Amino acid sequence: MVDVNNEARFAKKLTTLLNRLKKSVGAEQPEPLDPINQIVLGFLQWESTTKAAKAAYDRLVSAMVDHNDLRVSHPQEIMTAIGVKYPLAKERAGHLLAALQGVYLREHAVTLERLARRPKKEVRAYLDSLPGMKPYVAAQVTLLCFDGHAVPADEALAELLRKEGVVDPEASVEQIGSFLERRIRASDAVKAHAALRVWVDARGGRRSSGSTGKKTATTKTTTKKKTTKKTTAKTKTRPKTKKTTKKKTTKKKTKKTTKRSRTSKK
Repeated sequence: MVDVNNEARFAKKLTTLLNRLKKSVGAEQPEPLDPINQIVLGFLQWESTTKAAKAAYDRLVSAMVDHNDLRVSHPQEIMTAIGVKYPLAKERAGHLLAALQGVYLREHAVTLERLARRPKKEVRAYLDSLPGMKPYVAAQVTLLCFDGHAVPADEALAELLRKEGVVDPEASVEQIGSFLERRIRASDAVKAHAALRVWVDARGGRRSSGSTGKKTATTKTTTKKKTTKKTTAKTKTRPKTKKTTKKKTTKKKTKKTTKRSRTSKK
């Protein structure tokens, strides 16, 4: 349930932010692309920057014959084309291929021409229901290709809005996306999206994703150290057992020798 009082307060802050961004960044409206191309670019821009996404898009398109060639590609081929070090490269490639395959199974071709004749709400519902689809990509395609009312939001944008105090600090990306669509008019959505993208790009895209890798590395190092200690302990224990065995054997031999010498004396 939406807290009306809080939403009204945050809405004022959002209006102030957008007015400031539009004046300072002077964002240009993005050029419309074919819906399939926009899906590809959208997946590359999600949790990244526009500059990096466009460069990766150009590399990917030049490596493929057509949309169908892209659909049947292996995830590793996508990763190689965009760069294996591209943020979330493996996840990005998997989601993109799943979405394109979903389009093919429904349309018997890699095209979304049929959606141009459908109501805008149906277009958004269609895109959201595709396998592997991300809300950011579905919203961007709806907005830029089908003139639907949508405002793309990913974690990169959500983090900035939380820090700016424009949204509830506990709000999820989905909640923030819904809030933006309720408070930004359809006629202003394209300009607002462009301004917000420039804002995200200026901050370098998503930044919190790098912390996971460090934690994983630390955990692995600790495990190796513990394993080494256990191995060393085992190695130290084994020689002691052998030495004890040898001593016992020597004592037995000594006793036998003593008995023999006594018998010979008799």
